[in-house]
Amino acid sequence: MKGVTLQYKTKDHLVTATYRVDFQVFRSDRFILLGPSGCGKSTLLKAVGGYMTPVEGEIRLKGRRSRKPGPDRMMVFQEFDQLLPWKTVKENVMFRADRQRQSSTARRRRKRRSSTSTRSTSPSSPTAFRTRCPVA
Repeated sequence: MKGVTLQYKTKDHLVTATYRVDFQVFRSDRFILLGPSGCGKSTLLKAVGGYMTPVEGEIRLKGRRSRKPGPDRMMVFQEFDQLLPWKTVKENVMFRADRQRQSSTARRRRKRRSSTSTRSTSPSSPTAFRTRCPVA
């Protein structure tokens, strides 16, 4: 990364998220972006991922200029608690889809139960009671 300035527009302002940032990451390096909220960490990662274009400078990955997203990099949600770390990407997606199917099935069951009519076993009997018919 050499001289990278990143900007984006909000409704009211042009925000300069990073200004002429330089660094290199070599094979097998672990690199950490650390800083307070709003300092440009996520914006910088979006640019490395190819989702933003620098207004100044360049980003190179393996010697090639990064201009768009590619299969050699990925984005991870900031809200990590939405993913299950022991599952693969596919398993996380399938888990969410299964949960949605299960919750819609449960809603249908509750709706059927609440719309099932109640009946008296023997309205004149002192031991009469009303019961709901469970739906399996």
